[in-house]
Amino acid sequence: MMGFAEGTLPPPNAVHVWRFSLVSARQEITAFRHWLSERENEAIERMVSLIERDKRIVAWGRLRYILSRYLAISPRDIGIRRVSTGRPEIVSPEETGLRFSLTHSGNHGLLAVSRMPVGIDLENIRPSVDADALSARFFARNESESIADLPADERVEAFFRVWVRKEAYLKAAGGSVPAGLSKCEVSADAADPRVLVTEFEAADSLSQLIDIPVHQGYLAALAVLGGNPDVRIYDL
Repeated sequence: MMGFAEGTLPPPNAVHVWRFSLVSARQEITAFRHWLSERENEAIERMVSLIERDKRIVAWGRLRYILSRYLAISPRDIGIRRVSTGRPEIVSPEETGLRFSLTHSGNHGLLAVSRMPVGIDLENIRPSVDADALSARFFARNESESIADLPADERVEAFFRVWVRKEAYLKAAGGSVPAGLSKCEVSADAADPRVLVTEFEAADSLSQLIDIPVHQGYLAALAVLGGNPDVRIYDL
């Protein structure tokens, strides 16, 4: 927790990335459930899988806990709504200027907190995925061709690399999946996380894509609009 001052917002150019596990004790899951809004609890009740319900509760519970440390209020008192694209935002307390982006996959989650527009995405690399078919279906031609040019044993990881970079960027720029996937292009190069083409008016010319280190078998990317972000990673 070194470097994080509770009750204060991140500096204007900072992005705090929180890594956390979705594995939690039943007692903690029950406590998290009481922090969630009525709408959030209703959404969880519609989920068929009990395991996925618990993971969603933990992800949203940890989101509220982390935000409460910045805002110095109870996790239950944070008002969160979703805009038309599905992106969540804080509506209460008002005028905090705090933005966030949440993602989770498998047994792990990530939360980006900043005063700049941010997006973050995490995916569990699934070897059974047909990278060629899915790239051709969802990605721009340049992206799918870049993946197809790779050796066969590198294509699945490259597919997920492009996916997390695109989804992180869409979250930051205000796009949605799958509609926004064709409106931007990102690099498939592991050493070169960049946005190459974008149609989003909200996108700043200084937008940054940053790969986030995560557990083996996962890939994650952070997108930040504006400035040269100071990214700090914390483990909860």
